[in-house]
Amino acid sequence: MTIKALCAIGVFLLATLSIGAAAVRAELNLDIFGGVSLTEKTDVAVDGIDNTNVSVKGVFSDVKVDPGFTVGGRIGYWFESLPFLGLGIEGFYFSLPVPAQTVDSSANISGSIRGRPFSTTASGQVRLPSIDLPAAGFSPQLMLRWPLFTSNEMPKGRLQPYVGFGPAWAVSIDRDELALVLGGLVRGGIAFNLFRHLALFAEYRYSWFPNFELTDSHGLHFQTDVNTHNVVGGISIRF
Repeated sequence: MTIKALCAIGVFLLATLSIGAAAVRAELNLDIFGGVSLTEKTDVAVDGIDNTNVSVKGVFSDVKVDPGFTVGGRIGYWFESLPFLGLGIEGFYFSLPVPAQTVDSSANISGSIRGRPFSTTASGQVRLPSIDLPAAGFSPQLMLRWPLFTSNEMPKGRLQPYVGFGPAWAVSIDRDELALVLGGLVRGGIAFNLFRHLALFAEYRYSWFPNFELTDSHGLHFQTDVNTHNVVGGISIRF
């Protein structure tokens, strides 16, 4: 997965440089954003060797994730000849605060996750501990915008609805080592230019990472789908 990610970034950067070289002038954006992160309930598949040295395989059903936060930054490049088209790359972090909860389990398991112990009860449920999972990521983006209320002072428009989309990679932990999980990111929002070189924006973001994996150092492997909605606001510096 790491090699695929590096190849994708390399192709993205080459495309940016080759197209940008043909443009006389272009607009560069530096964006910083932050807001609320809402992750959907999910089933968590568990397998491996538990604390009793028994090979186990099961599913924890409907695991809830509390609302969290997201922060990030983005570099955007808009082409002069096609002012509605741009490329960008961003890095972001969204928290995954899993609260202590009791969920159904399809197997008897005694183990730990992120150093926090848990075990299945006789009634077929498991009491999960409260944990925060790592969820940093990055995404190369194709961007589209619609310049509105253009003028000599604001040639790219005072108001700019926009969308962005592209593949995304989340950083996970596999036996205390970093691993990359492939997914995707789509977003849409509206930017308001206060001045020619400064704008504020509000944005909705949806990211998905199927088969998000985490392997605890004690031997259990966890796999789930992480689907997250984000509502953010930010500031954009434009050159």
